[in-house]
Amino acid sequence: MTRPESSLPEQALPATDGVSTDRPAKRARYYMPKQRSPLRRAITVHTQKTGRWLGQLLFDVEGRPRAFLRALLFDAYQRPRPGLEGVIFKEPGRPRRPFAGWLTQADATLAPLAAGFAFPPPVADRRTVLVVVESSAKSAAPLLRALARDHAVVVAVLDGGEDAGDSGAVEVPVAVARSRVPRAVTLDALAYRARAERPLFAVTVGLSTIDAADALEQRNIPVVAVIGATESERAGPPAQDPALDLAIDPVLGPALERALDRASALVFPSPAARDAALAAMPRFAARRRLVAAEDPLGGGVDEVVVIGREIGEELDREVALVLATEPERLEVLDIPRENDPPGDFTVVEKLEARIADWRRKALLKRHPNRPPLRRPYSGFHPLIYAEHHPVACFDQRRYPLAHWIERGRPAGPWAIPVFGPLPEPRASGLRSALHGHFFYPDLLPELLERIAVNAARPDLFLTTDTPAKAAELKALTATYPAPVRIDVVPNVGRDVGPFLTALRDALTGGGYDVFLHVHGKKTKGRRRAIGDPWRNFLWENLIGGAHPMLDAVLAHMEAQPRVGLVYPEDTHLLDWARNGRIAEELRADLDLTEPPGTYVDFPVGNMFAIRPAALGPYLALGLDWADYPAEPIPDDGTLMHGLERLLPMAVRKAGFTTAAVRVPGTDWD
Repeated sequence: MTRPESSLPEQALPATDGVSTDRPAKRARYYMPKQRSPLRRAITVHTQKTGRWLGQLLFDVEGRPRAFLRALLFDAYQRPRPGLEGVIFKEPGRPRRPFAGWLTQADATLAPLAAGFAFPPPVADRRTVLVVVESSAKSAAPLLRALARDHAVVVAVLDGGEDAGDSGAVEVPVAVARSRVPRAVTLDALAYRARAERPLFAVTVGLSTIDAADALEQRNIPVVAVIGATESERAGPPAQDPALDLAIDPVLGPALERALDRASALVFPSPAARDAALAAMPRFAARRRLVAAEDPLGGGVDEVVVIGREIGEELDREVALVLATEPERLEVLDIPRENDPPGDFTVVEKLEARIADWRRKALLKRHPNRPPLRRPYSGFHPLIYAEHHPVACFDQRRYPLAHWIERGRPAGPWAIPVFGPLPEPRASGLRSALHGHFFYPDLLPELLERIAVNAARPDLFLTTDTPAKAAELKALTATYPAPVRIDVVPNVGRDVGPFLTALRDALTGGGYDVFLHVHGKKTKGRRRAIGDPWRNFLWENLIGGAHPMLDAVLAHMEAQPRVGLVYPEDTHLLDWARNGRIAEELRADLDLTEPPGTYVDFPVGNMFAIRPAALGPYLALGLDWADYPAEPIPDDGTLMHGLERLLPMAVRKAGFTTAAVRVPGTDWD
């Protein structure tokens, strides 16, 4: 094929092999990260080598701590020894990287203990309910009989042996005080064993069993904690409701606080007791399912049963609700991942695990994205939604996706339209151009192959940093059947500078309806492994490969004239990271009034399709080469990273909307 005459001006190639990176002596407008000195870089390299050597000394090839390190830091059940938690965990439930993989296997240490709990065989058509009591099941007999009407009831008696009588429950003795195993490990093993029965819910009786409630909730078994029910809890001044003193009791008060923090529902012995607890601990004022039932183990047992069924059936309702609403959007859950637990899991099981993970994070009051969550449902960002609905999603522990669907899927920054592939290539009436920045010209043939599966042949604007590379790009595009322009640019600003600064004339000239922006991504160094998968994911979704995605993007933008930005939907859920300072500077210059929030949905990897008019706020900044930091730059916190995250806001400020594109089954990490 003969290359047509180009209507685009091609920059003359300089005679030398280099291009000057000298920039005007102008003070940069935006924050410039401090450059690391050669000495600091050398120290970093040396430190990394030393760290690798220490890693080989302390951990085996499978990432397990060597025997001497295990003996020093852990007990026999992979729990940190007292006082050493800070060595192993960054924060509760979040182990440091060297220990993370090994600690996922900690449940294996519970299996022998769990096997010692003689749970009865499952009963057909009857869901199990677990009741945990201390010392004796006698006082809970009315509750056990009420539960046994419709459920298979197992009562775990901690350090007791008295028979449950004719209550209809099967008693499982649990030795705690007499065991050599720590109480926390024993209760975790009980919860581990109970989870295998998939109980509908559990009931813990008395504040002395709140640690059991905590262990059960960690296994996603919802718990009704009945408080003020034991003799010690009922002891108090006769002149007032005895339970009013629970909140300030030096022993029972912390247990009550833990119950409010951890249990799915609480049953108080009176309205006055409930009010007193909330007055003493106002941070729980938004908690739902705080029930007052007079004599909860006697005449009020029906209220305990009702609230138990409600919390037990909520997971089933949430799963059913999501599965009934465009279940094809759940395909993001079906993508195999390297760190998946062993075994084959269905989408439903993975959805249940996501809900369990969310509830644990809300329960622990940890940063909800540590360890990182992924998008559970295409077109929905659960963390942005939760931030806008904190009472429902944190205090009441509703799963954000189910709550959003239940409320009719209201519009907001948490939802974005998503479209997928076309069945076959389709020409568009839009005038399109594609900018590709290629620091690595050897990646251009791959891009051209991907373009070739489409009907569209956009004009090409290619940029690189040396004349030699430009010559290579010119040779590679000699037969491309549309105009090509090649510019040599300074090696600053990564792919952003070449687009916003070098191509300002093309972006503002009015010659195109849509500009696509891509770059030849090859992440180097210790994170080299992510470069190719990330680029492949972005190009597969935005340009094509198995499907003509460039055609799909243009068709969507042609049909939806208010859509100003389209980008590949990434399953990773990200915040502003180290970009707070640069983002605030840019927000001021761009006059962005949209609240930034903690989390942000943006073109991760900075590849997208955009209408030049939607790019207006960025072009109005008039960025020149002096505004970009010199190489080498850090992984985050620069002008380029700030512009990447703020792009959807700028597009909305220009009066346009955004959309995402997704090829089912694709991901990059």
